[in-house]
Amino acid sequence: MTDFPAAPAGAVQVPRPFDLHGRIGRVRYLAYSFGAMIVLLLAAIVLGALLGAIGAGPAVAAGLMQVLVGTLMAAANLVIARRRLHDMGKSGWWGVLLLVPLLNIVVTLWLALGKGDEGPNAFGPPPSPNSRAVIALACIGPALFVGMVVYSAVDAYKTFGERTRSANSRVF
Repeated sequence: MTDFPAAPAGAVQVPRPFDLHGRIGRVRYLAYSFGAMIVLLLAAIVLGALLGAIGAGPAVAAGLMQVLVGTLMAAANLVIARRRLHDMGKSGWWGVLLLVPLLNIVVTLWLALGKGDEGPNAFGPPPSPNSRAVIALACIGPALFVGMVVYSAVDAYKTFGERTRSANSRVF
């Protein structure tokens, strides 16, 4: 077993979102992933405004934003996943599976739902307890995602219904 330096009495070490070492639990994994997505979305909006201001064409601006934001999101996701994998007692190299299309969905669900090791493991002491802010951010992310999926499904159903009614009105 690996010995870890003892924290001072009464001190709680709060992990930083993009540390490369240490462990994070399921709640922090969701919160950090959602937080990174929000930050990168805001960066994309600012970048789009800047590219529009300097006169870059829409296709060039969209391409640059897609490459930059996609690369940064993949890097952030790999860093966060590495720490979550460490909590589960696995090597951070398993995070490379997040780069494989379709398999990344299964791996993300595994990281979000899988149980971490209780007590210390080879990658460090157990994660510190979650703050209320972390718990709130972890709840808001999936709720917004489900809301967007439901909204898209309802909108698609409405559009389909309108097209069907207009097509049927022309037949009769």
